[in-house]
Amino acid sequence: MKKFLLTSALVSVFVLSACGDTNEESNSSDSEEGATAEENTDSTNDSEESSEDVDDQNDSAAVSDTTLDTGDYVYEIKEIEQLESQYDENTKILAIEVSFTNNSEDPTSPWMAQGFMAEQETDTTVETLMGSNGLYPEDYKPELVDMGDTDIKPGATVDAVIGYEIMYPGEPVTLKEFSFTDDVSFERVVETTE
Repeated sequence: MKKFLLTSALVSVFVLSACGDTNEESNSSDSEEGATAEENTDSTNDSEESSEDVDDQNDSAAVSDTTLDTGDYVYEIKEIEQLESQYDENTKILAIEVSFTNNSEDPTSPWMAQGFMAEQETDTTVETLMGSNGLYPEDYKPELVDMGDTDIKPGATVDAVIGYEIMYPGEPVTLKEFSFTDDVSFERVVETTE
């Protein structure tokens, strides 16, 4: 038993001395290069900040303001216009012309695919805007408006118009991906007029 303990102690001493030599060598090489502990810490912090900047850039690069790809559906915004309702000049509409691709297995209309949601904020609330189907002026891109409510075959791409009734004209509308998670791949702020 004594031999075992003695052997273990000797092995530990050799291991510790080997570790100590490595640290001394690395410290002497740092000294030779003129690096101080403070410079090494600054360098490490710079590296961490740089990787955080890269992560932030990657996050912002991943968020698009023109294309929403949900996997099942792809919306590419071509044009956004503010219109007056055909029934009431005080009712304003945000009309969004999109190229819509149905990558799902079922026929789906651009409106029912629920790709976008639109919100406006007040001082105390965030309001979800209602759809503007049936409110477009009769002469406003009728074929594209109709296509917004038409089921599109799987694999097909069409141009269509979808829209929202603006609750607070003059306040910005935020278009977001309709999602139940905090992951954001699409967001666009649209200014409106009174």
